[in-house]
Amino acid sequence: MAYDPLDSSADPFRPPEISTLVFCLHCQQEYDSYRIEWRIHTDANGKQHGFWCCPIPGCGGLGFGCDILPVDPDYQDERGGWVHDRDGGEEQAEVDAPPFGESPPDEEERLPW
Repeated sequence: MAYDPLDSSADPFRPPEISTLVFCLHCQQEYDSYRIEWRIHTDANGKQHGFWCCPIPGCGGLGFGCDILPVDPDYQDERGGWVHDRDGGEEQAEVDAPPFGESPPDEEERLPW
């Protein structure tokens, strides 16, 4: 099946099938995901493309999972998946990363034995 920029059901940033409380990174508002709107925009070349958009007037937030995120940190979609970090990856990255401007240690220096 060919890609159709006007097919809202094929867009990977569509809202979840089961409504959930979401937060928009652009307007900083919370609302239920069923309010996310499908809008058609025309680009500079006159070509139309659809986007799932934040429903707050004047907001430029686009796409569930992009600018519009679930509020619940343990959210899982209807297929049981979602991107989240349970083991503190940011803290771990800081511990493993060398100080700014320094080279990482040689492989032998990093081995615990």
